[in-house]
Amino acid sequence: MNIPSFKLYILYISGFLFLILSIGIYWASVESNVFQGIKEMLALRWGVVTFLDFYIGATVIGVWICVMEKSIFRGVIWTLSIYVLGNLATLVYLSRRAWVSKNFSEIFTPAKE
Repeated sequence: MNIPSFKLYILYISGFLFLILSIGIYWASVESNVFQGIKEMLALRWGVVTFLDFYIGATVIGVWICVMEKSIFRGVIWTLSIYVLGNLATLVYLSRRAWVSKNFSEIFTPAKE
């Protein structure tokens, strides 16, 4: 099986970032649970702005996914996954797109009908 190099690069980079993020989540959860962390972040203005920044960005990525998938339902499911799992879900989506794409630009642009 000859996998094009662009797919391998995207899969390796996404996998590496997924691993780094997973380690960071584990490291933070050893100190306190996620709900305690959210409570502490919301007590700070910068924490509130960080949440706003994340959810605005997640919404933009979700709209892009809706366009890519040509399905509101799948786009909403992916967007909700990103809201809950953060960029772990984004990296999984990027890896999935890379796997099914025939060339690099097809990862980021909708397929022609």
